[in-house]
This record gives sequence, C-alpha cells and structure tokens, in this order.
Amino acid sequence: MPKHQKTNQTVGDGPPYNEENGGGPPNNIKEGYGLSTKVALGRLHDEIEKILKEFEQKWEAENWYLKIRSAFVKRYDSPLGWSSIATSLLTTVVLLIAQSYLAAFCLAAILSLDLYVVIRENNLRRTEVYRKTRLILNDIRLAEVELCADWQPCNYPHNCCPLSPCVSLQWTYRDGVIVNLPWALLVKGDYIVMRPGHITPGPCTELNGKRSFNAHEIYGVTHSEPPPLKPIARTPLPDMVCCLESTPYLSNLRLILENCSKRPPTIYNQQRYLLVTKYIQQWGFICAIAVTFFAGILRLHGFGINSSNNLYHETWMDVMIDSPASAVIPLLPLIFPLLWISMNHWGVARLQCFLRTPQLVMGKDSEKSFEEDDMPAFDYENMALHRSKVFRNWLQLWRGNSELLPRSANLVQVLGSITALCCVDKKGILSWPNPTAEKVFFLHDTEEDEMEEKSCQSSFNSESDIADNAVQKGNGVVAEVLDLTHDQHCPFRLEFDDQEWKNHIKSLKPLGLAILLNTCSPLTHGHYAQFCGHVTAVAMLDSNLVPVTNRRCLCELAKQIGFTDHATDCFSLEGQLATYRHLQPDVVRRDIRFARQLQLSSKVKVPFPHSLSVVMRENPGGYLSLFTQGTADIILDCCDDFWDGIDLRPLSPQDRKRALDFYQRSALTAYCTAFAYRPLRHGINGALSGGPNNDGSIAYLELPPESKLRMQHVDKMHCDFEGGHGKLSHSISTDSLLFSESKEEDITDVEGCFEMQCHQVFIGMVTMQYQAQTDIVQLVERLERACIRFVHFSKENELRSRVFSEKMGLESGWNCHISLLSESDEKSAAATQQSPKIAGKTDLTNTTTTTTTATNNPITPSSHVNTKITTAHKTNNTTTTTTTTCSTNKNRNNPTIIATSTNSTSNNRSSVVSHDANDLIPTSATTTTAIITTTTSATSDIHDNSIATNVLGNMATDDETSDLNCLLPPVTNLESSKTLSSSAPGAISDHDCTLLNATNGNHETYSNASLAGSRESLNDRRRQSQDSALDENCRSISILTESTEQSAPVHFDMSNRAKLPRGIENIRPHLEKVDNVPLQVSLFTDCSAEATRQMLEIMQSYGEIVVCLGSSASNSNAEIFLQADCSIGVEPLYPQVCQDIEAYTEANIVNNKLRAKTIKHSTAAETLQDEQCAAEELLETGQYGGCSSNARPMQSPGNTISPIYLSRMLNSLPCSISVKREDPLSLVAIIELSRRFSSGLWNCIQFWACCAGSLSLINMLCACLSLRPILTPLMVIYLMSIPVPLISLSLAHIDLDPKIMNRATGKKQTEYDTRVFGFVLWCYGCKFLAPVLVVILSYCAFMDHPFKFMDVEEDDKHINLEIARIFGVLGVLLHFVTVSASFVHRDHSLWQKNPFRNSIWTLSCCSILVFHALVSVTQILLDEELRDHVAEAWPAIVFIFCGILISLIVSEICKWQEIKVNTRYQRRARLDFGTKLGMNSPF
Repeated sequence: MPKHQKTNQTVGDGPPYNEENGGGPPNNIKEGYGLSTKVALGRLHDEIEKILKEFEQKWEAENWYLKIRSAFVKRYDSPLGWSSIATSLLTTVVLLIAQSYLAAFCLAAILSLDLYVVIRENNLRRTEVYRKTRLILNDIRLAEVELCADWQPCNYPHNCCPLSPCVSLQWTYRDGVIVNLPWALLVKGDYIVMRPGHITPGPCTELNGKRSFNAHEIYGVTHSEPPPLKPIARTPLPDMVCCLESTPYLSNLRLILENCSKRPPTIYNQQRYLLVTKYIQQWGFICAIAVTFFAGILRLHGFGINSSNNLYHETWMDVMIDSPASAVIPLLPLIFPLLWISMNHWGVARLQCFLRTPQLVMGKDSEKSFEEDDMPAFDYENMALHRSKVFRNWLQLWRGNSELLPRSANLVQVLGSITALCCVDKKGILSWPNPTAEKVFFLHDTEEDEMEEKSCQSSFNSESDIADNAVQKGNGVVAEVLDLTHDQHCPFRLEFDDQEWKNHIKSLKPLGLAILLNTCSPLTHGHYAQFCGHVTAVAMLDSNLVPVTNRRCLCELAKQIGFTDHATDCFSLEGQLATYRHLQPDVVRRDIRFARQLQLSSKVKVPFPHSLSVVMRENPGGYLSLFTQGTADIILDCCDDFWDGIDLRPLSPQDRKRALDFYQRSALTAYCTAFAYRPLRHGINGALSGGPNNDGSIAYLELPPESKLRMQHVDKMHCDFEGGHGKLSHSISTDSLLFSESKEEDITDVEGCFEMQCHQVFIGMVTMQYQAQTDIVQLVERLERACIRFVHFSKENELRSRVFSEKMGLESGWNCHISLLSESDEKSAAATQQSPKIAGKTDLTNTTTTTTTATNNPITPSSHVNTKITTAHKTNNTTTTTTTTCSTNKNRNNPTIIATSTNSTSNNRSSVVSHDANDLIPTSATTTTAIITTTTSATSDIHDNSIATNVLGNMATDDETSDLNCLLPPVTNLESSKTLSSSAPGAISDHDCTLLNATNGNHETYSNASLAGSRESLNDRRRQSQDSALDENCRSISILTESTEQSAPVHFDMSNRAKLPRGIENIRPHLEKVDNVPLQVSLFTDCSAEATRQMLEIMQSYGEIVVCLGSSASNSNAEIFLQADCSIGVEPLYPQVCQDIEAYTEANIVNNKLRAKTIKHSTAAETLQDEQCAAEELLETGQYGGCSSNARPMQSPGNTISPIYLSRMLNSLPCSISVKREDPLSLVAIIELSRRFSSGLWNCIQFWACCAGSLSLINMLCACLSLRPILTPLMVIYLMSIPVPLISLSLAHIDLDPKIMNRATGKKQTEYDTRVFGFVLWCYGCKFLAPVLVVILSYCAFMDHPFKFMDVEEDDKHINLEIARIFGVLGVLLHFVTVSASFVHRDHSLWQKNPFRNSIWTLSCCSILVFHALVSVTQILLDEELRDHVAEAWPAIVFIFCGILISLIVSEICKWQEIKVNTRYQRRARLDFGTKLGMNSPF
C-alpha cells in the first residue's frame, strides 16, 4: 500500500477522503490510530483464554460424582450403562460365593478397566472443544509474539473486495492503516469504519461519543423524504469511525463451548445401544437368569432330566449359582466398551491419515479448459493408507487429540450413515466467487448488412463481416443476444458460443471500451462502492426496492472482444457522476408483471435504479467522453439513439421495449448491466463530480421518480431538430469538438449535470450469473447415486435459487423447493422499512432539505444522516427490474457514426485502402454528425483506423508513445455493501489462464447448453400477442435463444403447485398432518441462520443424518454448525474486484509457523521432519506423496498462520473438518471411506453379539438338559475377551466395493419395528443355531446323556466332562470361524467371492485355531487319564468336526436369504429416495 497519498479533507471523524482512489479508504498511515496487530492479537488471546478458563474452572469444580454419573447417564453416548455395571458387579459377587476366585478377579479387573476408559473418554469428550480451543490459542500467541510483524495489508482481503453473506469482513484500523479485517479477529477497542448500509459487528460507540450502536444494527437513514420534482443533489451519509466496546467473537465462543458436546447421537450409537445394551445385556441377561433359575429349581426338586440319579454330585451352589453365572457371563460387557472405543478411534485415525495424505491435483490445461472433464483428480479407490501412520494417529487419539472432534462429533460414523448433505453458503463454495458474463445484448440494424458485404476487406476475414441471415422486421432493427460459456476450470475465462461472433465486432467494441473505462477501471471502484453504500441506505426505506450491485469484473469480456491491458492508457479520469431515483408503486406493479406470471410465493422486489457515469479525457487532444453504466431502466431514459455497429440510429419505442423486456426478464435471475456513451463539451467539477475537484466533498444526483419528467428540464434549443428522416435524436457535432476555439467552463450545478447525462447513445447490456463449480455438479450427481440428498439452504429468493440449483443439477420439478420466509417476517420487514425505529442515541438533530434552483444549486444533505436502524436489514436479491419509457423528442437529427479507431497488433496486410468517412454516412438534407471514439485494441480494424485517421488527422495515437503512467495505480477503496453486494466469498489468485485472441485464435469452442428447457411456459404463450413486436424483431446467436423473451434464464414453471408449506413455522404441522415432502426437498429459499438451524433440527427429529457444509469465514454459521450431526467448514474463495487484482495473498508468509518452530528448536532437522510428517503422509506402497509438485493434502496442515487462517480456525471451531476451497478435498472419497469403515464396524459388532448370544444359549441348554455347563465361567471370559474379539476385529476390514456408494443408508429408527426385529432374530439365529446344536449334541454324546451314544462308565463321567470341555472350546471356535466366513463378504456368497481374500481374517482365524488345537493336544498328552479316554469319545469328536459342514451350509442359506431381503430393501429405499409425491402431487 503506498505510503504517500494526497488527502484533502476528513468527513466527520471518519477516514480522510482519498483523492486518488475516488473516495476509497485512505492509504496513508496514521500512527497511533487504532490498535496495533500485536496488541489486538494479544487482547484477543487474553479474552478467549479468560472465557476458556472460566469453562475449564467450572469443569474442574464439578463434583466427581457428577463427572462419573455423566459418563453413564446418556445411554447413546456411553457403551457402558448402569445396568451393565450392576449386572457385572452382581456376577462378580456370585462368582466369589461360588469360590471361582480367578474368574471373579478377571471379571472385576475387566470391569475396572472398562470403568476407567469410559469415564476418561467421557471427560475427554466433554473437554474436547476446550483442547481444540487451546490449540488455536497457541497459534494466536505464536502470531502475536513472532509472526504478526511480517503481516502486511496484502495479507488481508482487499479493501474493495465485494462482500457476500459467506464472508464477514469489517474495515478496521490496524497499525494505523485501514484493513479489511475478518470478523473473528475484531477485539474490544478496535477502531472500525462504519459505512452506510452496513451492519455493526458488535456494540460500538462513535469516537466523539455522541452516538452508540448495538450489535447487528444498520447504519442508515431513518425516514424517507418525498421524491423530488426536479433533479436534486444529495449528500451521502459519511463514513463513521467507531470504537468497539466488546469482542464480537466471544458470543459465538460461549455458544460453542456450551453446546459443542450436545450433538444428536449417531445411528450406530443408537443401534449399538439397542443391540448390545438393550437386547443382549438387559433382555438377554434377564432371559438367561430366568431360564437357568427355573431349570435349577426343577433339578433341585427332581424334575430334571435324569435328575433322580445325581451322578455329578451337584450341590445347590452348582445348580443355582455356577450354572446361571456361566450363562450370563457372555452377556456382560466384558471388553466390549474397549472394543467399541478402539474401533471408533481407529476409524477416525484412518480418516485423519487420509485427509493428510497428499493427493494429486489436476493441473489446469488452458487448451482443454473448455472441454468437459469428468475424470476424478485422483484415484481414491486404489489408494491405501500406511498402517504405521494410522497407528500413530490412533495413539494420539487415545491421548486426547481433538482435531476432528472424534468424541463429540464422530465424523466417521456420521459420514458413514449420512442421508443429507446440507450446504448453507453458495458464493465461493458452490459457485465461483465472481459472477461471469452470460449474455451480451445489443441492437443491430440488418439494413446495413448489404452495405457491409460490399465494403472492402478489413482486418477480419470477409466471412466475419457478413451478418447472419435475418428476416428484416419493420425498420430492420433486431435484438442480438450472444451467449457466452464460462470456463469450468478458471474463475473468469469466457468464450462466445457462436463461432461467427466476430460479425458483430463493431457493435461490441464500444461495449468493451465502456467496460474498461467504467466497470473495470480501478479509478472508479472506490466512488462506486461508496455510492453503493448510499443507495443501500436509501433503499432500505422502500419495501419494493432492493439494491443490487450489477457492477462486477468484465475484463475478460473486453479481452475477448479484443482489447489489451493498455487500451485505457490514453484516457484519464476527470469526474464521476452517480445518479439514482425512486419508483412509484404503480410503476413497480407494472414492472414486476413478468414475476407475477411466474406465480412466485414470495414478493419480488425491483432493483433500485441507479447509474454511474465517468467523464474520461482522451490524451493527447483533451476530448471528453461520458461512459455510463447502471440499471437498464435509468440508462434507457438517458438515451435517444443506439449504436448499431455502423451508424447511430434513433431509439424507437419498439427498440426500448425490446431492451426493457430483456432487462426485466434477465434481472429476475441474473445481474444485468446497461451501458451508454456520449461525447462532451464540458467537464465536470464540484461535489457531483465525485470529490477530487472540490476539496473531497461528494454528492449524488437524485432524479424524479417518473421518467417522463426527465426531458422537461432540458433546454429545448438543444433538442429541437427537424431532419429528413422525421424526428431524429439529439447529438453533438464532431466539428464543434474539433474546431471549437472557445473553451467552455466545467459544469458544477445540478441542472448542468443532469443535462450532461441526457441524449446518450445506448451501447448494449451484459447479464452476469454465478456459475456452479464443476466439482459441485459432479458431487451432486454422485451423492444422488448414493441416495444422499444434497440440500441447499439459499439466502436468495426462490427464483434466483432455483436457477442456480438447476446449474448444480438439482431437481426443479414438482416438490422441489420450499421458502422458509414467514409471511409475518416479510410483513414486519416491510413495516420496519416504512417506519424504521431510531435506535441510535444521538444529540444531533436532522437537517432539513433545501430546494435546488436553476441558478443556485446547493447540495441537499440527506436528512437521514447520523441515524441507524435497529432491525437487521434482510437482503432480498429478487431483482425484478424496473422499466420506464422515455418520451421521445419531437425532433431528431440524422444518425451519427461511431468509428472505432484501434492500433493493430495482428498480422494484417500493410497495404490498406483508405476511405473517406463520409462514404459511410447516409446522405441527408440536414447536417450529419460523426462521433469518433479512439481506442487501443489487440484485434484492430485497420479499415476503421484509416477512417479515423482521415477524420481526426493528428488525433491518432500510438501505444508506444502513449503515457503508460496516465492511469493511477490500483488503490484500495470502499467495498460493496453487504446488502448491496452480489459478490461471492472466494479469493482467486490464479491469473495464468490463457486469454483467447479474437483475431488469430481458432480455438474450438463448445456450446454450453442451458440446463433449462427451451420450451415456453403457458404464461409466455399467452403473452405472445402483447409482445409481438418483441418476438418478431429479436433474434439470438444462441441455438437455444430465439428472442429476448426466451433469452431469459427462466425456462421452467416456477409455480409451486404442490401447495408445500411456506415459512419455517409451518413445516412441522405439514409433516404431521399432510405428508413428508418437506424432508425430500433439495432446495430451501429465503433462509436465515435461525430458520436453517430449525430446519436441520426438524430433519434430525425425523431420522435424517445431517452433515452441514458452510463457510468458515461467516459469523452466522456457529449455531448451524452446532446443530448438525457433524460440520465441515470451508474457507470460501474470496471475490475479486477485478481479475487482475488478487483478493489477498500469503506469498510473503508461507510456512511461517514451520519456520518459526524450526528456528526455535535446536534440533531443527528433527522438528522439520516432525512437521512434514504431520502434513504429508506416505502411501502404503511406500511412495512419498509429497514429492510431487502436484500433490497436496486434502486438509491444509496449517503451517502458514495468517489473518485468514486464524479467522478460519476460530469460526470453524465446532467443525470436524476445516479446509480451504482450493484444497483437493473429496467429500465422496471420505464418505466412501467412512461407509466402508462403518460397514466393517457394524459387521464386527453383529458377529460379536451373535457369539455372545450363542455362548449364553449353549450354557442355558446345558442347564435345561440337567448338564453341567460345558463352558465354565473362566472359559467364557477367555472366549469373549480374546478369540471372539480377534475374529470380530478381522471382520471389520471391508474390501473395496464399487457398489458401496450405490447403496441407500437408512434413517434413524425412531420406532420399534417388530418385523425387522423378527427378521434379524430369525436370520442370525439360524446362522448360529447350527453351531449351538452341534456343540450341545456332541456334549451329550461325550456325557452319554440323555441318549446312549457311547458305552461310558459311570465312574468316568468327570473325565468325559473334562474331555468335552476341551473339545467343546475347540469346537465352538471352529464353528465360529466357519460361520464368520459368511460375514467376510456380506453381499456375496462364498462361491462368488472367496473369503480368504481378507488376509487379516485368514491370519487371525488360522492363528486362533492352530493355537487352541495345540493347547488341546497338549492338555490331553500331559494328562494320562485323559489320553486313555479320548479314543473312546471319537464319535462325539467326529460329530463336532463334521458339524462344520452343517454350519457352513445353514449360514450360506441364511446369507442367501439375507442378500435377497437387502436387495429388495435397497430397491425400495432408492424408490423412496427418488419419489417426492405428496398429498397435493398431480399423480
């Protein structure tokens, strides 16, 4: 930022007016003004730490009993409940009574370990956000102590960066310089600059102490004045410097610290509770106790099988204590809590490793940038994770790592079961941050085509000079609409769809020049931004108007037309004239007829008519020209003629209607800008000139609301001309400009400025629209295949929202959108605008408005200065434009000619035939004027150059001799108002996009077909008779656009005939009484932060698993992030004021955190290695991903601490993932990874639960058969603690399955489903019933009971019992391994997919079987008595091993049936997902 800038005057206590940037922020350094960055960061750190310590002390002071109780009181959060603890303690006591001390000790030790881990995990979960806040505080402290000294103003967003709802910025004095500070970094005592129409970030007081503001108040006007009858000068509200009274971020911080651990339970936690805690540990425990007690009582009373002959010498203790204990021990938690927590941490560790693994980033290929590229940037399916890195992350999670909030918001479980991905921000996340040109509109005279065909060769091919064959209608004037295609890989690059667009190059050249001199001139940015603030403040009082900034970067369009970067070097800015006017209600009702025909549910507002004219002086020569840009209604009122590419033509009523109709339709969904031009005799001076020539004072011109009054105040002597063509428009003769000797004085009065804007030449219009990013379109498509609903919560109205939703690929038919704007809110907002409340405490009285006169024109200060509005102004981007018809003059002169003179840089022939300018001027009885516009272009027309040379003589200039320093350097200036801005939150720093040359560029282009259909709506067909002049005289280059009516971006029925509810308060009643269509809608419009949060809560209450995707640069997303099951914060792409000006840069501070740590520690090499390991992970193949220049981790490692980084970390504190939009994060990839892991996790838990139930059932059947338990308590504890968990863990590994992203995940089960429970019990019961029966029958065979299988002596029963238990354990494990083979590939039979492909399962099962086989053989060989009797039990041993085949067959039959049921369920789920029919649907 330049240190020496000329300042003239300070307005109030605000920043001094800067002459060079046209009213932008002052660039001079004011020492001691405001806080320094070091002091501000220190204060922010201290205040955050103060609140954090308050919560930490509150946590530490909490009673230990409450801490322990909180670990078990929430059934879904804890894997260990009070009932499980009680049953475990009871069983331990029972084992002690039964003198099974070893089993009791093992059970008590496991229970103690469970209690410790669960309580510790609960404490870590409740303090997780505290630790994450500590990490951010460390970064803030590091920035304060070491890094902030290197921060420069360029590290902040550009001061004139257009704002959007996605980005919260505030002009603030830091180190004596105004910077565009992120909202989260504001602190108490900051000097902020309040601009008209902007919302206060927090409580603040004016520096002079006269006024104070509360948080979220608008600095604006308090009451509207009657519209003027004549043009009048208005003084804008001054910028106000206020001092913040509190740190705004602290309110969000308190909210996050209080509610971060109160998220809804995940579906897997709910299913875990139902299956393990409720069904097994509670109901199963009660059933096992009841059955064994009942069987024991029967046995004690002699009613058991063979109980009359008690051969086992059983006592009451064996029957009533040992047998029930053996049956219930498998149903106890044992190590299940450890298993559950470890598995979840492992899943989070894998995801964390995946996010840190460098991914290959697709490079931008300029030659193929316009080709569709649906290939992913990285092959995620073939990527494997390095297990050592995963294990390291797993250990860090056990120690309390809180980066991804793994405990309070289990990201893996949520992403694995997600049903809705909700995005609450658009600009810079879903769309590119800057709107790009979509259509170019201009009027063209087809009568000149034949003349052009006979003209000599120009620098373009002769084919390009032949206009399209058009049927001449009426006077031969048609409306041309050229469509443009946006490059999907570059934020600004454009191309014309039509290959023959160069035929209209002469019509486009004035448009390109107007863009460069007005729209994209850095000299005008500050004045226009300040004007936007005034317009916003004034428009707040009119409920029918909405301020829409339609002025965005169009440099690329000018470059496509053929202009170079130095085309404006020969022009200097002389003044800027800003104009606006109000509209009468009847005019508004007339102008929104197009919106009324669309049957919109919400009110459509009209864009506030305004324009900005720049007076440019051409050097050498000093000739003045006026270039105007603004809304089409006010521009067309200023124009009498239009430029048709060859000549000036009178602007007939039909031509006005064509232009106004195009503007009205386009402005409904896009940002439409009109351009006009005229030469000037006079310069401009005074306050209306923008301030530079009048000591910095600024005033704006307010016009009367009725356009017909415009011409009544113009001097008739300048307007009345009679010509041979009838009534011809007024224009200025070039001779008067060339040969006038008397130098006229500059205009300073209102009347002169008003006359200056009259009699302009209409050039054309450009519509701009936000384009959806390609990866978002692909994301929506892939999510739909995965039955995940993409839901967009749009802050815009339903019309704009639906147009953009179609660009993303969302459905736009029946039941496609709901407006969350309540009628009461809309009425209250309108009432607030009509009668706003004065909330500011002020001692000043409002000044009165003075009347302007023709002789003396004092500037009328707005009587609404120094006031504020209490209610937050709701921005409604509904832009139904205003159309007003200018009354034609009685007399018009001959058409004038705009000849475009350019300097050639193309390879054209040197020999040029010179023609006289009069050859191209139509003969007439009256004097014909010629308006010559000299420009500098890359694609010059030498023929035009020769004409201009003959006419102007020495006026022609050369690029080489032009003054390259005539343009002021880019200056920081006012940014667009929040409520006025059409900006987007994104910073694009890529300026390497190849620009196409209009002369020698034969690049192949592709037509960007519109997402909307080309058919006309019923209402449009009804209007054909009324708009016949428009339909007959308009044509378009685009294949899909045949008229200005069809060129509007609305090609679908906007009416919501399904009668869906409107307003957030009507959603629940509709769901309860009508249908569930609101849960299936993909678009919600008119969304506020509170309405969005309430809708997320409604979705969750009906079983939806919601992931929120939002901007981490916005201050309004904290509650939304906290409400969602888990949230992903995305730093949006910041909008740029121009493609040549970066939004911000971090080039000077890259990796400053890493360098600081490296210097700080003595072992620099080790520290560097640790940091690199934290940021870059290895692939499992051993190839280091970070070695490639195109490799970048999905989540930025945070090695660069900048203001943007600190803001992102603070705002995304409740988010599990925080990334930049540029990062190669693939949501589909992490969802697929999470689905795989969650599927494996639930597979593991299901097998564990089935094994537990089977072991309990085996011992229960032993009790019913009057047998001793085949599995002793110690055996059961061992089996459920080591072998079964190992087999279960091996089943958690799920191979890559391409079908996993084509499955529908179920919603949360809010009600008990008997049919589902019965199917699960039958399916899994049959799988494990065969092993249970085989083990029991073999046990009976061993014991010769109750049937005589073997000849067993009565005295050898105890030996056979030992043998039965040895082989029983081995048999149980063998059958469990056999049944687990059907769990390896749940969707494929054994003959379809080999289970041995799971190497982990194969290794685990083989190790367990081999180990237990060796143990069994060792036991038998070491005991001679057992060795002697084992041969006699061969039938039972053979039956155990042969029963494996039975178990395998039964399990595969059950699996086959399960696959059929799951397939049927998936079809039904996909049908339900795709069906949005409700009670009011047409079918």
